[in-house]
Amino acid sequence: AAIVASILLLGGCRRTAESDPVPATLPGTYTYEAKGSTFKKPWEFYVRLDLAPDRHYKLALDKTIDGERDPRETSVGAYIVSGDHILLREVRPVIGVSKDVHKLLIRPDSLIAEVGWTGELVLKGVGAPNVVFVKQRGT
Repeated sequence: AAIVASILLLGGCRRTAESDPVPATLPGTYTYEAKGSTFKKPWEFYVRLDLAPDRHYKLALDKTIDGERDPRETSVGAYIVSGDHILLREVRPVIGVSKDVHKLLIRPDSLIAEVGWTGELVLKGVGAPNVVFVKQRGT
């Protein structure tokens, strides 16, 4: 969890601009899967990102590390569209709106996390593929 959370947080930026219109093809379900081994400990991640047309999202993270499956982690929030990017901001009931914003590049069939050079080093260090959320067909 720390790896994926760190990667997404490293791509954070602050922005409060109004959203461009949500492209009709953007809402839907996107997934990211990765598996590997770090220090001889196998790990596996599955992330599901659901984007609603009303600019809300839900993210669910399932992970297994060294054969032990952790409880599912979820977050919900809002997103805005800015040109060819989507910006996700988590909303926590107790704390409120997070100051961390996660930036993803919009492609026709995917969303590519912009993690910066530090995030890319972390990904390469643990042997994980780049964070690319692939749109699921029919969503």
